[in-house]
Amino acid sequence: LVVLFFFLYVGAEVGYGNWLFTYTTTLNLGTPMSAAYLTSAFWGFFTIGRLAGIPIAARATPKKILFVDLIGCLIALGLIIAGSQSQEALWIGTILLGLFMASVFPTIMTLADNKLHLSGEITGWFLIGAGLGGMFLPWVIGQAFSTIGPHVMPVLIFIDILAHLIILVVLVGRFVKSDKSEIQKVNNINA
Repeated sequence: LVVLFFFLYVGAEVGYGNWLFTYTTTLNLGTPMSAAYLTSAFWGFFTIGRLAGIPIAARATPKKILFVDLIGCLIALGLIIAGSQSQEALWIGTILLGLFMASVFPTIMTLADNKLHLSGEITGWFLIGAGLGGMFLPWVIGQAFSTIGPHVMPVLIFIDILAHLIILVVLVGRFVKSDKSEIQKVNNINA
């Protein structure tokens, strides 16, 4: 499930970052120059969000951070989808998406490390999933972009982020169950 999470996350991040320019210019939501600025804004606010995630991670649990990030991503994408003809909605949604997406990757790595005691082999599988996701979802977006139309891009990423949320709920449930079984084993040993 964690490998699938990385697959979906990196696909969403790369898919949005790579298709944003084409989405903006195809829907006439900006000139090529403003589309380039918008793409730069996405990556710039992504960087700001990554930096802001450091002090936040010191104060909040990885589960809380991930839930807030994923809900924030869904809200940002919802704004982009609802305001599909609005430059303002696209700009605000893109900036929010960059901020909220930024800390997902390191936070899921932290959550996995807290629960799975990562080895090089396990981390390698995470990175394989991330690499495959970075190729697959942008390709799917490209195929859908040319056959269905440009409006499909934020919808596909919205569905992708929704899948993240479902996987996170399942992961948290499994982690809680494994924590309870470990506590029960310790209690049985101490009894």
